[in-house]
This record gives sequence, structure tokens and C-alpha cells, in this order.
Amino acid sequence: IHVLTNFLYESSINKEHLDSILKSLDNLLHLDRDSIDNDVQTNIYDFYLEDIKGDSVSLNQFDGKILYIDIWASWCGPCKKQFPYATDLKSKFSKRQLKKIKFIYISIDNDYDRWKSSVKKIDVDGYHFISPANQYNSVSDYFNVSGIPRYIIIGKDGQMVQNNAKRPSDSTLLGDLLQLIQ
Repeated sequence: IHVLTNFLYESSINKEHLDSILKSLDNLLHLDRDSIDNDVQTNIYDFYLEDIKGDSVSLNQFDGKILYIDIWASWCGPCKKQFPYATDLKSKFSKRQLKKIKFIYISIDNDYDRWKSSVKKIDVDGYHFISPANQYNSVSDYFNVSGIPRYIIIGKDGQMVQNNAKRPSDSTLLGDLLQLIQ
């Protein structure tokens, strides 16, 4: 196992693929990650995520920020009905507060063109990503999502605050998020 791990680490496989392979080995063989060279940085949000340009990304880029994550799809009517509320919610934060919280929209669409078209139509400010439901290691698998829309709050320490958070239309959500910002 150690020889295989070293081979994968030294090969030209990109970091996301290496992490995925090592996670699979961990699950199958209970591989000890501590034996892997410390130069390989662990991705705490270990699921497939792609930005609007088609680049593989990670929520790790938002370290130290509170994340309000909206998991949705272009074909989901209840999801789309929440977007105006999300825009209204964000308008209630000051510029200083908005530096501490990031609004993340992750589509589980399998059709990239439909997703991109929907992002343009909804015109909601925030960070838009896709993690297709049919993709190995999708956001749906990671957070065990069985229905959408689904909202998740992650604290600035990277720990889960709520795995099934309130919708933007819930008037008490603003107070919950303001408490986390302080």
C-alpha cells in the first residue's frame, strides 16, 4: 500500500484526482493518511466542484469565512423561488458583514449548458458552482442530500454549523447569520 501511495504522489496526477484516489484507498483499506507526505494538503471539502469557467475548485478557497450554501438545480421550481429571497437577504448585510460571509450556489444539474443558462437567468450575486449529481464524489453525496433546495451553513472554522439550514425566505435566518458573523 505504501508503495502505491508513493507512486501516486510522485506521478503527474493533479491534486484533486490524487485526493480522490487516496480517499478511495482510505475507505477500502483503512489507509493511514499520516503516512503520506505532508506536502499533500488535505481538502476538507472533498467533493467534486467546478466553476462557471469549467475549472475544478474547492470550498477551501473560502477558509475563514462563513458559508451559506444553496444546493439547487435548474429544473427545481422551489429552488428558483428562493433566489429573490436570497437577493433580499444579502441586501440586509453591510459591506463589512459581507466580507465575512459568502453565499455559495451549487447546482446538482447534470446538463452544464442548462445550468449556465439558469445562472444567467436567475442573476443572483454570489459564487456559482456545479457538482453534477451523476458525478462520482458529488456535493449531494458529501452532504447526503436527498432533496432540494438544501441549505447548509459552515462556520469560519470550517466546521458544519447546520446541515439543513433555513431557507432564504425564513425571516429568522438573517438573525442566525448575523450571530455567526460577530
